[in-house]
Amino acid sequence: MDSTAPLLIFYARNDALGDGLLRLPALRAARTAFPQSHIVYGTMGNSSLTGVLRKHAALLIDDFRPVTPLSAVLAEFKTRGAQTTLVDFRTGVPGLLVTGLQLIGRGVRYEPNFAGYMLSWRPGVRWTLRPEHNAWRYHRLVERLAGRHLPFDHRLDVPQAARALARQLRGADQRPLILLGGNAKGNKFMGDAQVAAVAGNLIDAGYRVLYLVTPGRGPSPQTLAAKEARLQLVGPELGLDAEAFGDLLLALGEMAAAYVGMEGGLGHLFATVMTPTVIINNGANMERWRPLSNTVEVVTAPRRGRSAKVSDTPAEAIIEATHRLLAASRRDHALPR
Repeated sequence: MDSTAPLLIFYARNDALGDGLLRLPALRAARTAFPQSHIVYGTMGNSSLTGVLRKHAALLIDDFRPVTPLSAVLAEFKTRGAQTTLVDFRTGVPGLLVTGLQLIGRGVRYEPNFAGYMLSWRPGVRWTLRPEHNAWRYHRLVERLAGRHLPFDHRLDVPQAARALARQLRGADQRPLILLGGNAKGNKFMGDAQVAAVAGNLIDAGYRVLYLVTPGRGPSPQTLAAKEARLQLVGPELGLDAEAFGDLLLALGEMAAAYVGMEGGLGHLFATVMTPTVIINNGANMERWRPLSNTVEVVTAPRRGRSAKVSDTPAEAIIEATHRLLAASRRDHALPR
């Protein structure tokens, strides 16, 4: 590390897949605005930016420090006299206030997350309202540092090898493609009968449906095969590592007419290739967590909070939303060649 280069540190609690995806536009903006800075990304917990999303973040970040206290990150990288800026993605004004107080006199410019951004207000800085979507909140913090508007780009590149594999999986079947995902952590997973009913309806309507087998709780391949034999499953049987499987999902998303699944990482992943999406939500704030695709239908589970289950959502409501989405026939990108 060049000890004379300005140091720019980003710090977060942890990054599930969706969190990491929503931070990428801000990191791109930072690399654009501060090309000479040494950029460090640290987290209290694990980060998808050091795992499945590592190659997408590698050109934006010089050093990763997941599962590392902020004090340790500062001790390792901050050098005497060098310009140092800390962008704090964590939430909670009390915690941000404590961090701000701890940094007083240490020569660190502190830019905490909205709504705690007033902790770093400086005379002459124009007042701005808090952006509601999390991706724009993170991006706005970088714009405040740069003092100007910066490009917002949440898209991911799709390797040609992944596109070739996606075309191979699709084969000669030219029916419109629907991607269906039901595995997740907590109460977000879909039920066997729910997935089978949605898949069966769409297949009857003339669509090709692929079920994406991803980590987490949810329908088992064996149960789905028994309930809806026409449903094709894509997952571990391909023998791909996490990075290659993620690339395949992006390629499938490019060619799909829609993705249907729960609020969470897969919805945000498919938004990076602008796949029209049906999201089943069990309580997340859609103003802050809505996928960044411009074509989204949201179906809300019957209950909210800790007891809310995506699997309680009537299959009929998911099917109706999917057909509404498909009837609109809107895409945000051209189909890949």
